[in-house]
Amino acid sequence: MEDPLTQHLLKNYLRNNAFYKVFQMSSQNVDADQRITHDLEKLTSDLSGLVTGMVKPTVDILWFTWRMKLLTGQRGVAILYAYMLLGLGFLRTVTPEFGDLASKEQQLEGTFRFMHERLRTHAESVAFFGGGAREKAMVESKFRELLDHSVLLLKKKWLFGILDDFVTKQLPHNVTWGLSLLYAIEHKGDRSLVSTQGELAHALRFLASVVSQSFLAFGDILELNRKFVELSGGINRIFELEELLDAAQSDNSLKSKSSELYSLDVISFSEWISLPQHRNCWARQLTCDIIPGRSLLVTGPNGSGKSSVFRVLRGLWPIVSGRLVKPFLQIDKESGSGRGVFYVPQRPYTCLGTLRDQIIYPLSHEEAELRAVKLHRTGQGSGDTESILDSRLKTILDNVRLNYLLEREEDGLDANLNWEDILSLGEQQRLGMARLFFHQPKFGILDECTNATSVDVEEQLYRLANDMSITVITSSQRPALIPFHSFELRLIDGEGNWELRAIKQ
Repeated sequence: MEDPLTQHLLKNYLRNNAFYKVFQMSSQNVDADQRITHDLEKLTSDLSGLVTGMVKPTVDILWFTWRMKLLTGQRGVAILYAYMLLGLGFLRTVTPEFGDLASKEQQLEGTFRFMHERLRTHAESVAFFGGGAREKAMVESKFRELLDHSVLLLKKKWLFGILDDFVTKQLPHNVTWGLSLLYAIEHKGDRSLVSTQGELAHALRFLASVVSQSFLAFGDILELNRKFVELSGGINRIFELEELLDAAQSDNSLKSKSSELYSLDVISFSEWISLPQHRNCWARQLTCDIIPGRSLLVTGPNGSGKSSVFRVLRGLWPIVSGRLVKPFLQIDKESGSGRGVFYVPQRPYTCLGTLRDQIIYPLSHEEAELRAVKLHRTGQGSGDTESILDSRLKTILDNVRLNYLLEREEDGLDANLNWEDILSLGEQQRLGMARLFFHQPKFGILDECTNATSVDVEEQLYRLANDMSITVITSSQRPALIPFHSFELRLIDGEGNWELRAIKQ
């Protein structure tokens, strides 16, 4: 059975790049993976046990209150309730903030798990630098924080448990004695008779049991209150994540309504656009229109804002002011002409899956087959869809000089390996360009995505892009790429002023 809350969070988390905004644009360290998996599972498990925990003590209190009224009348019930309310009110006053403590414990658990995941991701780099001792110190530091907090929480629970047992299990004997004395005084009958003495003894034993069980039932109610307080910590963590996701979706909605327009055959930005982190402009009084066949080269020193241009174009950073016109991500699905814009970062993402999956990402196998068939159009019939797709992928691998992967891996396109570790950075970048050639968009946004390849391979990749009529917007500092572009955009000062000049072919 699927958990609706998990499905709801995942839907918002993986829609409109909300996960990117949560991790990259939030001012706080948000362990979203911990909250969606472990915290949510613990929360739903605790909530499921509340129903039985609420029904039993409620029924017990009603039952034993009625029995107490039959034995001692309203005065006995009033004495019992007054004592319990005083004792349990005292317990409520001295109860620690278990909700905040539990929330912090879950946060520290997430941080500790993140340290191990980070070490696994960067294991080779750490091993090259011999950083095991340093990583050990950082991991142990996070573990010590978690351990110290867990010990503190256990101590508070232990001390509160002692006090709780004393109030709910030991002190009730005083009430039992007082109510037994009240019942014995008001009992009518000849106490010299053995039958009367037996009846009185039986009634006093039953009275003691009623008082004891009443206190236990009220103790269970107080335990429920503690559980509610602890649950509030987990609920707050899930609610914080929900608020961040809603803010990300609201930001996307506002951006699409105010400052982004769409066109089929042009990328255009003008005025100036502010970055959300520092509120400083990356471009001032700049108008640039990129039409098919007129590629743009963005140059400048490191840190000048070249990657910021591409983050804004992709929509990862919202536009505070200015105007941006770009094609839709997906245009003309019927003709299979591919995406309007495709982005290739400096270090292409290698997904989990086969070599085929790396090239067709982010499409599924079925979507890729449909795309390949639509682009085939040889007039010889549709043929086998899988063979059409694989034939095209092999041609693309040959064009980017990665065809040797088919021979090196026994399963060819079906080889399922950890590609991030298997492939070098240069091979990963060529694989990123293979994705570009497979999707065959009108515009390709290339953020220094070939700087780890040789110059001759880089020139061949850009020549292939030109042959496929892909207009590229490139961030690079390599002079060899100048002949493949029509315009150059360069930052000329630190005030957000850029210079746009035509490149003589």
